[in-house]
Amino acid sequence: KLFVFNGNGRKETAGGSTVIPPGSWNHVVVVRQANRVKVFLNGAAQPEIDAELTPTFGDSHDYCLGVRSDDFAPLVGNLAEAAVFARPLEDDAALRLFSAAGRPAPPRTLGWAMGVREKKKPADCKIHIGGEVGKLGPAVPRGTLSAYATVSTGDEQPQPMAAALEIPADQSGRLQLAAWLTRPEHPQTARVIVNRVWQHMFGAGIVATADDFGVYGARPSHPGLLDHLAQRLVREGWSLKRLIRTIALCRAYQLDSRCDAALWDADPDNRLLGRHTRRRLDAEELRDSMLAASGQLDLSPGEGSDVAKVEALVNWPPGESTNLHRKSNRRSVYLCMLRHAPPPELAEFDLPDGVAVAGRRSDTVLPTQSLYLLNNPLVVEQSAALAAVCLADSQLSDEQRVALLFGRTLQRQPAESELRQAVEYVRATQNFLGPQAETSRSKAWASLCQALLITNEFRYVD
Repeated sequence: KLFVFNGNGRKETAGGSTVIPPGSWNHVVVVRQANRVKVFLNGAAQPEIDAELTPTFGDSHDYCLGVRSDDFAPLVGNLAEAAVFARPLEDDAALRLFSAAGRPAPPRTLGWAMGVREKKKPADCKIHIGGEVGKLGPAVPRGTLSAYATVSTGDEQPQPMAAALEIPADQSGRLQLAAWLTRPEHPQTARVIVNRVWQHMFGAGIVATADDFGVYGARPSHPGLLDHLAQRLVREGWSLKRLIRTIALCRAYQLDSRCDAALWDADPDNRLLGRHTRRRLDAEELRDSMLAASGQLDLSPGEGSDVAKVEALVNWPPGESTNLHRKSNRRSVYLCMLRHAPPPELAEFDLPDGVAVAGRRSDTVLPTQSLYLLNNPLVVEQSAALAAVCLADSQLSDEQRVALLFGRTLQRQPAESELRQAVEYVRATQNFLGPQAETSRSKAWASLCQALLITNEFRYVD
């Protein structure tokens, strides 16, 4: 606590009541005017000490900071800066001095993440017979799969694919396995990565079965291209950014999905990459696109959990599994993906269940998806928000508002026929809704906005 000592003559003190934690940064202002002493702590409006103390130092003009004149009770800590004023300060000066003192920022706390580490005594795992933990067979030495270590070249004797993996007895083998998987002469890892990136960009991989490169998987449509990109990935230091740039700059990626009938008949599945394969937006992309078009997308990552009911998450009572998520306009990547209760606005459009690994998502067309686009609160709310954007400027004509909506949703200007039909639709809807001009006007424009948000042109990448 703070205290003030009036000198060796009377040895009177006045003390404060605030307990100062050890190691904390503090700002103190002492004001003496005649026999009156005030001490302010950390810019507080009320003084920590306000007392009458008659000085008894005689003719001495020395100052003692952080220690009494008799060396009693020295300061436990450090004195960063001191200033002496030749006049008594007003009470509000303490706050101004505190604000200008340059308080150091608190040390940054580092977050925690799950990780792995080596056991003190690594051991070989035993075979789980039938996949059951209670039925253990003989131990299997750590190493690579023996069936994968050789490959047939057409001769009677298969040739070794790689040297045996040597794992020291005091190590688990993770480091050795990672080095074995990424060695330059091992093509499979790079091929799998390239195929996944290609699939995300084109809608289908060079190998159609992204999860199966084995004998039961599909054959690559362009094996030479797959090997070229895999070798380039390794040569460029496994840089995914360079790989994506290379693919994005190629002619095949920049093609349009529209084509003539002859090309369509010759290659309906587009395995020869003569055109762009039309792709529907994923669930996350569709949600974010609607929020972005309406101006409601929150790009900040946010803090804390998006789970609204922790008790329901832990105990999972009946009827609560669909109400666990807080309402949020942040990007879908920041939403909480619970295994048994995915975000309801994403579950309708083939969102994986979160339990099994999905190398490629399903692409279903169901009646419930149409009902979702017509009735879901997310779609209705974003339509209303988008309508508010186009109605915000009272100087715009209906034609200009339609052009604004097309630009925000479809990234283009409307054709003359589209412009005419949209204006006629808004006016007809407004007349149908009744005499309440402002309400019917907003609802009519919101209806047009919803129609644009659920069009195939908005929901598909051409």
